[in-house]
Amino acid sequence: MTFKAIEVEAASGQRTGREYMLDVASRQAAVEALLGMLGKTSADAQVEPSRTLIQVDAALWTIVDASATALRESSSLRRAGAKHKRVR
Repeated sequence: MTFKAIEVEAASGQRTGREYMLDVASRQAAVEALLGMLGKTSADAQVEPSRTLIQVDAALWTIVDASATALRESSSLRRAGAKHKRVR
């Protein structure tokens, strides 16, 4: 599986621009890989039980499944197809 680790601002939740692609077997392995890339241990990080948000020092990271998002078509294409079908 492929996961994407995205750094977000703690106050606004907006992306900061730092992203890492992680090719690992599970979400837990993605958390461990991210901590390794940042040079931190699990003792240095606060991981939410859902494993979607990780706080390391002042940085806040989220981990998303990137393999599923690459296979989906864009919402505009889905809407365009639906509009086209209704017109007929």
